[in-house]
Amino acid sequence: MKMSLFARFRSVGWVLIVLLLVAGRASHASPITQGTYTGIYSGDDYGTVTIAIDAQGNVTCDFLSTPKFLHYRSSGTENPTSYLISCNSASSASYYWSAASNPSSIPTNSIVGYWGGNVNGTQISGNFTANYSSVSVDPAGSLNTASYAGLWYQPQYTGTGFNVLPSSAGLLVTYFGVDANGKLLWLVSDTGPKTITIGTPITLNMSYSSSGTFQAPVRTPVPWGTLSLTFTSCSKATATLNGKDGNLTESLVMLTGAAGMPGCD
Repeated sequence: MKMSLFARFRSVGWVLIVLLLVAGRASHASPITQGTYTGIYSGDDYGTVTIAIDAQGNVTCDFLSTPKFLHYRSSGTENPTSYLISCNSASSASYYWSAASNPSSIPTNSIVGYWGGNVNGTQISGNFTANYSSVSVDPAGSLNTASYAGLWYQPQYTGTGFNVLPSSAGLLVTYFGVDANGKLLWLVSDTGPKTITIGTPITLNMSYSSSGTFQAPVRTPVPWGTLSLTFTSCSKATATLNGKDGNLTESLVMLTGAAGMPGCD
């Protein structure tokens, strides 16, 4: 069912936010400074919040739940006549989330506001404070590679698949499968980006090792080809391998995530 902003709030919380929005429109006349704001949120859920505002007034809100290790992301806009921002998750999201800032927000310094959500019919809400932290703006809709860490495969190709690995340098991907001659094939990617954006392809150079033994595992990488990887949701992706053994496209699902990594929602 499609839900408008704050449609899931309890009556008391809804009235408070409406009053804040009305007051904010009357009290400010300039937009919030472009950049990234970070801080904490609390209430029925709690964790950290990151709000990014670009030059066009587009807003991305990222709430990372401490107890659930999940990202709750939503997008929105900046009100051009006030210091207010609003974020709203897609109505089809499993976790409906919305947030708006308080008119007491201080420009170039902090964004103070209320958030609310709905999980399986249960209403949750609280407040947040995000302080200005950087002039740079993270790409809208991007998540750290750790949010996708784990094993990915196409169910029709059991016994083969991909391992998505986060690192301090960026994304690493390995492929375990078979080559054109039916022999085992193990490919390792070059280092990729540090963030992943839903729907945006990532192209990585892939290589294999032609030397080394169990006792002396010295790796000499040999170029194999490329991997084009596109995450279409938190649990689905499309992978295309193109190299010495031909071309292969798979529709991937996450088999299992990595414990202790931030989730994706």
